[in-house]
Amino acid sequence: MDKSLLNVAGIVSFVLGIICCLTIIGAIVGVPMIIGGNKLREYSNKSDEEIIKNKDTILIWGIVLTFICTISGILALIFYFQIENPNGISFGSKSDKYSELERIDKLYKDKVLSKEEFEKEKERILNQK
Repeated sequence: MDKSLLNVAGIVSFVLGIICCLTIIGAIVGVPMIIGGNKLREYSNKSDEEIIKNKDTILIWGIVLTFICTISGILALIFYFQIENPNGISFGSKSDKYSELERIDKLYKDKVLSKEEFEKEKERILNQK
């Protein structure tokens, strides 16, 4: 698992937190940014199993940092969703099945596929998750 996104989110949050702490008022926002940035950097050095086990903590820090330091929060949330779906986000899988069915139907009608091949492919597509 590539953890560079998590590392960058932590560094950005940490640096911006330090800059915010230059003023007393800014410390109200800066201290949580430093803590969150440090946590994200810690997770970027952990094993994949530990990250998956603690993914909820990454989500929480991602949400918190989204409100305090937008860029770090967004990067952390992107990393979280990559953990949830490592193959990428899939939108409209039913339409994908439908387009595959249309494709094999056209191949069948054009006599590229036999009836048996068509039925086999149709079953395979319909049984996909």
